[in-house]
Amino acid sequence: MPIKTKLAGYLSLTLLALTLAGSPAAAECVKGAAPLFDPFAPYKDPGSIIHKESGFVFPASVGGFQRECEMTTDFSGNNFEIGYVRDVDGHEIEVKITMVHLEQLNAQDHYLIVKPDILSQYSNPTVVSEGDYLVPGRPDIIAYQGIFDGDRDGVPWHFSVTALDYGYWDARLTASYPQEIDAAAQAAIMELIQAFQWQTPSAENFEEQGS
Repeated sequence: MPIKTKLAGYLSLTLLALTLAGSPAAAECVKGAAPLFDPFAPYKDPGSIIHKESGFVFPASVGGFQRECEMTTDFSGNNFEIGYVRDVDGHEIEVKITMVHLEQLNAQDHYLIVKPDILSQYSNPTVVSEGDYLVPGRPDIIAYQGIFDGDRDGVPWHFSVTALDYGYWDARLTASYPQEIDAAAQAAIMELIQAFQWQTPSAENFEEQGS
């Protein structure tokens, strides 16, 4: 393979990793602000918002979790992240849900690209398990998941990342919490997943806006 072709492939992979791992994490939550340009629209009830490009709905409260943002400063229709939190025994479970559109990206590749960035956020990370993941009630969704242990500020921590391939859209769910609430946190996260599992992001909204 010519050197130029190899270099082009390497640069493409690097840009892909930066887009997947860097951009959503840089988004900032803005509460109670009136946006000048908002990629969301009210949906179903005053507390819910919708990602216009995919039609994916983010309730203010779901599965015992509270949504962190009313809006986000990251207005990229192709790359969007929003967070949810839930308190368990005085400890917080943090969940980030990311919607991203990139051509020819399967769930495992998505996972492998963001994995180094996720691991870098913790001390002494170790892989507990990784492999294909079956979304409860949705055998049509191809997903890949990694579960890890590590330390955060000297506290034993448990965290995971799940990549889901919906076709036009990919989604990613990252979750983290102290290990001491592991059993309760896993049950809470499953409750959140079950609340979202009925949704399927659509490419139609995005294509209509671009036409």
